[in-house]
Amino acid sequence: MPTVTHERVNLASIAVNLTVMEVVGRQEAAVFTWNPVEQMWVQERGGAAKPPPAPHDVHAIQTWFLDTDENEWIQTVLGPMGRQLAAQWRGAHRVPDAAIARQPKTTKKRSRLPFAIAGVIVIARIGGVALAAPGLMNPNATPAPSNPIAVTPGDSTAPSAAPSVAPTAEPTADPTQAPTAAPTARPRPAGPSYTLKNGTVVTYTGPLTATRNATLPASFAVVQANGRVGSGSFGVFLNDPVTVSNRRAVNGTIDGNGRILLQIPTNVQAGSYQLLFSFGGETAQIATVTIR
Repeated sequence: MPTVTHERVNLASIAVNLTVMEVVGRQEAAVFTWNPVEQMWVQERGGAAKPPPAPHDVHAIQTWFLDTDENEWIQTVLGPMGRQLAAQWRGAHRVPDAAIARQPKTTKKRSRLPFAIAGVIVIARIGGVALAAPGLMNPNATPAPSNPIAVTPGDSTAPSAAPSVAPTAEPTADPTQAPTAAPTARPRPAGPSYTLKNGTVVTYTGPLTATRNATLPASFAVVQANGRVGSGSFGVFLNDPVTVSNRRAVNGTIDGNGRILLQIPTNVQAGSYQLLFSFGGETAQIATVTIR
């Protein structure tokens, strides 16, 4: 019986030590990254903890941490594992489903060319000289379509310059330049901007101040390098580089006009915060927001 009592005392002291250790290491919150390919959580850091429930968007790479004060899971910037997955899949923020879907389209387009060329060769062989002779005669009579094919250095260059340049400038330049010129001609929205590696420009058009315990209406405009509006998933992070519990993140999808508005909760301590965005495989700071 004395031995049992001694063991109980030791267990009590161990429990007290564990409680102290828990308080000391309280700042190390559990962080998990969602792997959308394997559909599972991967723990980035922190002690042993139960992972959060499956996210709403199971096809996006995302990192969540456990706010022990509020006892809730909060999404934050990508952790090291999330950045590795983003670099591995090139889709960065998303699973490369679009890349997989594009492969059959490209193969279909490429597969039509051999059949078309084979059909032309068969027709040319069947027609023989009878088809070849009109083919050579028609270019001389109609210089517009045959100038690129006919080998007449003297006469073909002069007439082909006018008719060949005019039709290509009107049908091809107008439809292609009309949509690209429209977004390029439109003035860029006022606000801080960031240029991605692929030339896409992200501009923050929202306010730089917000009231505490409310929301920050974070609005963005995305324009690609070719002048067309951007599209796809877009993430915004209100980041406190010092305190993990003062970090907030919201995700959304860009609309048809290349714009997005996300309401970020400001239930954080007053101060200055980094406003980061995640789009096109990159995560960067675009502005500094003051919470009052």
